[in-house]
Amino acid sequence: MVWQYIYLFVIFAAVIITFWIAVYAWQHRNRTGSLLFAGMMLSVSEWLFTSGMVSMSRSPEQARFWVDPRYFGLTAMLAFFITFVVQYTGHGKWLTRLRFAIIFAVPIVTQIIIETNSLHHWFLVSVDFSQDGILMGLDAVRYGPLFWLHTVYSYLLVLFAIGLIVRMSIRRFSIYHEQAVFMVLGVLPPLATSVIDAFLLIPGLKHPLAPLGFALMGISLAYAMYQHRMLDIVPVARDLVIESMSDAMIVLDSRANVVDINPSAQQFLRLDSSEIIGKPFTQVFSPWNELAKQYQGKIFAQSEIVAHVAGQDRCFDLRISPLRDHRKQSNGRVIVLRDITLRKQTENQLHDTLVTVKTLQEQLYEQAIRDPLTNLYNRRFLDEIIGREMERASRLGHPVSIVMMDVDSFKVVNDTFGHEAGDLVLTRLAAILTECTRTSDYVFRYGGEEFLVLLPATHPQDAYRCAERWRLTLQKNSMSYAGQKISVTMSVGVAGVLPGGETPEDVLSAADNAMYRAKVNGRNCVEMFRSYS
Repeated sequence: MVWQYIYLFVIFAAVIITFWIAVYAWQHRNRTGSLLFAGMMLSVSEWLFTSGMVSMSRSPEQARFWVDPRYFGLTAMLAFFITFVVQYTGHGKWLTRLRFAIIFAVPIVTQIIIETNSLHHWFLVSVDFSQDGILMGLDAVRYGPLFWLHTVYSYLLVLFAIGLIVRMSIRRFSIYHEQAVFMVLGVLPPLATSVIDAFLLIPGLKHPLAPLGFALMGISLAYAMYQHRMLDIVPVARDLVIESMSDAMIVLDSRANVVDINPSAQQFLRLDSSEIIGKPFTQVFSPWNELAKQYQGKIFAQSEIVAHVAGQDRCFDLRISPLRDHRKQSNGRVIVLRDITLRKQTENQLHDTLVTVKTLQEQLYEQAIRDPLTNLYNRRFLDEIIGREMERASRLGHPVSIVMMDVDSFKVVNDTFGHEAGDLVLTRLAAILTECTRTSDYVFRYGGEEFLVLLPATHPQDAYRCAERWRLTLQKNSMSYAGQKISVTMSVGVAGVLPGGETPEDVLSAADNAMYRAKVNGRNCVEMFRSYS
C-alpha cells in the first residue's frame, strides 16, 4: 500500500512542479518560445492532475468521468511541444499560419471525438476499472481505430521533435548541447511509459506508468530551465541568420558545384534555386565569365570586384573561404559577396570633395602669397621662405644672395602718365625678373616699386653680375603708353650670406643699405653691401 501513496505523491508533486514552471514561463513570455513552453507545461499539469484524479476515483463511473478530459491535456501538450521545439531550434519560419492552425486543430478535433465516443466508439471501444487498494485500477481497455491513428501521429511528432533537438545540438555551442540533453531526457520517459501503457507491455499492470513518465519530464525540464537557462539563452538559428543576410552567400562542394545559396545570392544571380543548386560554379556565373575563371580554383580570396548587375555596374567585396570537415580537410568553399557600391560611391564623392578642397586650399594659398598685380611672391611669403632657405644653405655649406631693387623716379612716372602707366612699368619689370632668373630663384614684389630676388646657392659676386644684367635689360626696354614712350631705370643693392654668416634680418638690412647707397650714388646702378671673397 505504501507504494500507492508514493505513486499519488509523485503525480501531484509533478502537477505542482509543472504548473509552477508554466507560471514562470508565462511571466517571462517576452522571451523566444516561452509562451509555447508555458502552454506545454500547463497541458502536462492538466494531464497529470486528471490522471491523478482517475487513480483516486472511488468508483468506475467517477474514473470514466476523468478519463475524457485527460486526453485533452495530452493532445494539447503535443501541439505545444512540437511548435515549441520548432521555434526553439530556429525553424520558426516553418510555422506558417496554416500549419499552426492544423497542429492546434488536432487537440480540438480529438477532444470532440472523445466527447462523442459513446455514439461511435471510434476512440475507445470499452474501458473497465476496479478498486485496487486506495487506487482505481484499470482492468481492461479496448481502443478504437482513431486512438491508434492519433497514437501514430503523436509518436511521429515526438520523434520529429527529438530529431530537431539532436540536429540543433550538433550544430550549436556547448551550452545548447546541455540544454538539448535534458530536453531529450525529459521527452523519453513519457514516450517510453506511454508505449508500455498503450500496448499493455507489462501483463497485469493495473496502474498506468505514463503519469510517472510525465513527472520525470517535468523535473528534467525544470532542471534544464534553471541550471542551463533554457528560456534565457535560446539558440539563434543558423538558417535564420543566413536566410536574413543581406550579403550573397554561395556554398560550393569539392567539385565546385553549388550546394547551398541564400536569397540574397539568388537575387544577385537573378536565378531560381532550382537553376543554381547542383550546377557548376562556372555555369551559374556564366554572365561574369572572366571573373569566374579568375577565381575558379582559389581556396582563399579577398578583393573588390565590379560586376554588371541589373543593367548597371556594381562593386562587390568578394571573400572566398574553405569549408573544412571534422578532420580539418577542405571539402568545399563558401563565397560571400557584399554589395559595396554605395560605399564606393560615397568614397569616390569624398575623394573628389577632398581633391576640390585641396585645390581650393592651394589656390587660396597661392592668392595669399602672390602679389595680385605682378603675380610675383609677396612679402608675406618672403618671411616664410627666407629663414628656411638660409637654414638649408647653412646645413649644406652654400652661400645665399639677396638682390633688392627700386624703380628710379617712380613717383614721376605716376604723376606724369598716371597710375596705369606705373602699373605697366611694374609688370614689365616683373616680367624681366621672371624671365631672367632660374626656377630655383624666388622673385618678390617687396612693396610699392621695390622688388627683391632671393638666389639660393649663389655667391654675392655672381648675384652682382645677375643684377647688373637685369638693370641693363630694364634700361634698354622702353614701354609705350598712350602714344608715348616710357623709359625707367632702377637702383640695385646686393648682399649675401656665406656659410655661417648673418641672420635673415641682417642680410635684408644689408641689401636695403646697398640699394640706398646706389640711390645716393646717382641711381641706375648696382651696389654691393661689402666685398665678399
